[in-house]
Amino acid sequence: MAKTIRISDDIPEVIPKQRLSLHNLAIASASDILETALSPLNPTAILRFMVSVDTAGVFSARIIRSGNTQSVDFNSGANLVANSAYMFDLLVHNGDKVNFRHSAAGTLLVFRATEVPSVE
Repeated sequence: MAKTIRISDDIPEVIPKQRLSLHNLAIASASDILETALSPLNPTAILRFMVSVDTAGVFSARIIRSGNTQSVDFNSGANLVANSAYMFDLLVHNGDKVNFRHSAAGTLLVFRATEVPSVE
C-alpha cells in the first residue's frame, strides 16, 4: 500500500545570502583579512566560503565570542596550494564574530562567502 507524504507549507524557505566577494586583495601574513569581522545574520548558519591565494600557506578563521577568541585552521592545518580554489563550511552562531587569516603575505585572488541559514 502506497503512503502519501505531504510536505508542509509552513517549512521556512532557506535563502543563502552573499556576505563577501573580494578579488585581488593584498594581505599581510597572519593578520586579519577583513576590516570588520563578520557576524551572522541568522541565529545559526553555515558560512560557506571559497578562497584562492597566490601564495601557499595555512588559511584560518578567528572566532570571537564574548571577548574570547579561538583560532581554527582549515584544510587540516596544511598549506593551501597557490592559485587553487578551496571551499569550506564554518558553523556560526548568534554572537559570533569571524575574521580570517593566511599565514603568508600575498594576494587573495578570490574570497567569496555565503551565509546559509539553518532551518529551526
